[in-house]
Amino acid sequence: MEKKKKGNRGLKLILILAGIGVVLILMSISMAKTSTTAYCMSCHEMKRYKTELEKSSHAVDRDKQPIACRQCHIPAEAGPKYVAVKVYLGMKDMITHYFGDPENLDRREMQQIARRFIPDGNCRKCHQDLFKTTDGKDISEVGKLCHEAYLGTNGSTCRGCTGCHFNLAHLPRFDRRYFFNAEFAQRLPLEQENK
Repeated sequence: MEKKKKGNRGLKLILILAGIGVVLILMSISMAKTSTTAYCMSCHEMKRYKTELEKSSHAVDRDKQPIACRQCHIPAEAGPKYVAVKVYLGMKDMITHYFGDPENLDRREMQQIARRFIPDGNCRKCHQDLFKTTDGKDISEVGKLCHEAYLGTNGSTCRGCTGCHFNLAHLPRFDRRYFFNAEFAQRLPLEQENK
């Protein structure tokens, strides 16, 4: 009788572990599938962001491959932060898509939220040398001072990459008027959005 109980416990443990394994595999597949640019673009309200990205200075990565949404918007390393960001952003986007007004999104609000969810590590994968532009030229003196503060070698700052660098991949109409966005703005269609 005692052997039978031990055998049942062992079988239950194996079934529980197998169940956990199946759930983890399905979650992993789901996370991977919903992290593709094709999945992001399956919602029609996201098309304008793809157009903006394709016209931006961040259209391709350092390997000259088209930038994928996940390269900026989702932490690169798997783990609790990755899962938390995926769940939060996924739920927010799903609620907006099905219950909000996706045709009239508040880009100002979105801009603030998006900046919080772009980890510096994602930027630093391509921008490893903070004192050179991507084409190898030296950055400005102001840029050097700011990056030294970011690195903590000359003062310090609480700002991350997107605290200073914004409108690099997406450019809402209300930010097109600034001189530093002029080149990017010229590449975008005027009728792209109302706001």
